[in-house]
Amino acid sequence: MDYIKRINLSLDIRRGEDRRVNDILKVKTHKTAYVIEAILSFEASKQDGLNNNAIKQALREVLGEININIETKNKGIKQEIPEAVFNIFEQI
Repeated sequence: MDYIKRINLSLDIRRGEDRRVNDILKVKTHKTAYVIEAILSFEASKQDGLNNNAIKQALREVLGEININIETKNKGIKQEIPEAVFNIFEQI
């Protein structure tokens, strides 16, 4: 059973992003570990974006329940944010 898998990356240094990646990888001594960490971090950041959207939606619902309108057409209207909203953030 083969426990080591190899992946071939082809970088075209005429393209700016490819050249930047090549320059970064050239100086790394542990390229595999670096690529693994970069990919896992990228995937985790995508998940964080999903979590942020869920938090935003939950906040909209809470603000709606306490009758604070957050529509974009009301951007010029200033309302004081109730202390209960800050307590929610402290509990997260």
